[in-house]
Amino acid sequence: MSYPTRKTLAALMVSLATICMMAFSAAYAEQSPPAMSSSVALEDVPEPLPAQVESLEGEAWLIDKRGTETPLVEGMEVQRGQGIRTGGNAFVALMLGDSSRIVLPSQSSVVLLSEKKVMQVKLLQGQVESYVHKREPQVEHFQILTPVGVLGVRGTHFRARQVAGEHAVFAEVLSGSLAAERKVGLEPPSLINAKQGMRVVPKGDLKVIDLLPGPKLRGQRGSATARGDWTILIKPLAGAKRYRVQVASDPNFMRIKREQLSDSTEVSFSGLDLPLYYVRISAFDESGLEGLTSIYHVMHFLPVASHY
Repeated sequence: MSYPTRKTLAALMVSLATICMMAFSAAYAEQSPPAMSSSVALEDVPEPLPAQVESLEGEAWLIDKRGTETPLVEGMEVQRGQGIRTGGNAFVALMLGDSSRIVLPSQSSVVLLSEKKVMQVKLLQGQVESYVHKREPQVEHFQILTPVGVLGVRGTHFRARQVAGEHAVFAEVLSGSLAAERKVGLEPPSLINAKQGMRVVPKGDLKVIDLLPGPKLRGQRGSATARGDWTILIKPLAGAKRYRVQVASDPNFMRIKREQLSDSTEVSFSGLDLPLYYVRISAFDESGLEGLTSIYHVMHFLPVASHY
């Protein structure tokens, strides 16, 4: 009885993975947030804090009011006035008291505050992605506090990102709407609707810009090595200056495993050991705004064993 060669098995594995990728891939114009309940009245809403660490990838630290840092672990509670700092290639998902969620990628730092059931996230560095429940009546109950103003929402999926070395904040709304207010009470807020973004600066006009659509997945490439290299191939998108690719083990991207920012349409990862992953792709325009996302359920090329 003859057995297939290693080369033949590797080729069969690649073919199977390609077929499965085509069968299981599902792209979305924008990311669907985690399932949320219908709007609830204010008196029935629990306090947003303490928050709980729902998931953690990599290293992150809890910072108390005195500035003391403690390694973060899943299940840990974050109290009012405490902060979180994430390390390189680290991701933290927090669940608030009303089941709204915030996700912090690598190299980000925030302080969590609340007042009269209004959740406040003070953005010190990096980015925060928020999935905020709606309430009845429709009043602003979630705020991102930044050096250039306040971003207030009622029920929205959005991102807020500080620009390193620049006195500006990028705000991108994926669903719902967001109000950007630079001088609270002194000037009317600027409204940012779904699929729009804004570069919020201390002075000058604030312009709403339509976000780029989610880029399409062109394919993938893997190598049959112990290292398990995996390359995501992106179809070039008009107007895109660079791309972000995130790999997660769940469709809501609460458990992000890897992330790459790249000027190239070929983005590589290594060290992934599950057969299936969710891949989220977005593009940045010339102004620096990050666009909508496309999400795919992809069969990952697992490393081929050295002997059979």
